Amino acid sequence: MAKNKEFALSRRELDIMNVLWAEGKPLKASDFPDRKPELSINTVQSVLKKLLQRGFIEVAEIVQSGTVLSRSYAPVIKPEEYAVKYVMSEIFPFDKMVLGTGYLSALFESVDNDEMLMKELEQFIQEKKSQ
Repeated sequence: MAKNKEFALSRRELDIMNVLWAEGKPLKASDFPDRKPELSINTVQSVLKKLLQRGFIEVAEIVQSGTVLSRSYAPVIKPEEYAVKYVMSEIFPFDKMVLGTGYLSALFESVDNDEMLMKELEQFIQEKKSQ
């Protein structure tokens, strides 16, 4: 059975997205190798083009870079949104077979501090109820 690759990112695409998410502001292609030296400018430009086509990033603005104009890029999706969409489309694409409590049970079994997780979930539920 083929998986839906809509939200799957390659290792390099995820490298670029993680830099953008961590930076919190638009970056030019030339900024990436400074923040992650194992990324060459050619790789960065190629991956930015793919991410732009797939709608994960957008051109934030055109900026002066030395004597030339350059595009700066910003993420369109937050890391939390990406994580949820990735898990739902790539890891648990069978929502009809597993109930929400099944997800929670697996989550509790996978964490070291389930008391802290429980408090966070209780706070989240209370905030949702008050909205």
